[in-house]
Amino acid sequence: MAPGLPTLAIVIPALNESAHLPYLLNDLGWQKNIQFEVIVVDGGSTDNTLEQCREFAKSSPYEFTFIETKPGRAHQMNKGAELGSADELLFLHADSRIREATLLSNAQKFLTRKRQDKNSSQISGHFPLKFLSAPGTTNNYYFYESKTYLNKADCVNGDQGFWITQEYFNELGKFDESLPYMEDAKLALKIANSNNWITLPGEIETSARRFETEGFTNRQILNSFLCNFNAMGEQDYFKLAGEVYKQQNLTQQLDLKPYLKLTHQYMNSGGLKAAFHRWYQTGAYISSNAWQLAFAYDCKKNKKQGLSPNANDTPLLEFYEKYIASAANWPIIKLLTGLVTIVWFYSLFLVR
Repeated sequence: MAPGLPTLAIVIPALNESAHLPYLLNDLGWQKNIQFEVIVVDGGSTDNTLEQCREFAKSSPYEFTFIETKPGRAHQMNKGAELGSADELLFLHADSRIREATLLSNAQKFLTRKRQDKNSSQISGHFPLKFLSAPGTTNNYYFYESKTYLNKADCVNGDQGFWITQEYFNELGKFDESLPYMEDAKLALKIANSNNWITLPGEIETSARRFETEGFTNRQILNSFLCNFNAMGEQDYFKLAGEVYKQQNLTQQLDLKPYLKLTHQYMNSGGLKAAFHRWYQTGAYISSNAWQLAFAYDCKKNKKQGLSPNANDTPLLEFYEKYIASAANWPIIKLLTGLVTIVWFYSLFLVR
């Protein structure tokens, strides 16, 4: 690419993000030693997001484009990627914050080196996360911040930024526009299953507003349902539960009851054989994620010792993966885990 032309296209989907987007656009203006373009794709904002973009475009320190499309985060990001003139894409959320002026240039150099080492242009990057809590709230996110340094399945999501080549993005089929949400998780899982994720240096800050508004525990329970169905390939579940991810400015205390009822109906639809298969697959998914219990213990110890989330001091996890992890593939373990999950799931009806 000729000198001065963008080597990176940053795509930001937006919908009523006037309270957050200007901060990210300004953060990007401080980036050094890298040529990039920014494409904001608005899905029909009713606040002054578009007005802010028009005003910002007048004096933008980098190439800046904004367009309006139909709503739908997958569609918005795919449309933005089509407009990108660079070979590299970075998908960011509008409520992200970047504090380090060389974050992008350092990440680009690191990713280029890793691709050369592995002789593969499919190697894709994600940033670790730091959650921004509202004043007066407790930061309960040490474990989740620590997970964002990993490259395992279900440890990478759109909040972390997806850095990927245009070619590989197209090869993967882009973001699935048939999904009302979880499009990022579906794409991330494809990359994880191909062992093509790496953790980029630095970190991105992101708002913890959804957890704080909806309730930390309820949101995590619901996320576990969503990740399970994503791993199972049960895309119809997401279409039935289309209101799960509401517009951020419309979020409120999360009521799990409707989703518990929907999950019950979905899991048991199609007869006894279909129900057994889904619960067995759920047991398989949960047993494959039992490593998180060992990792959580390591994180608890590290936090107590004052270590940062990227400490990578995980002796129990290493022991688990060396001596125990293979048992997760045993059919009896999957079956027993599925039965325990059934008991846990229906107990939620009593307490939620």
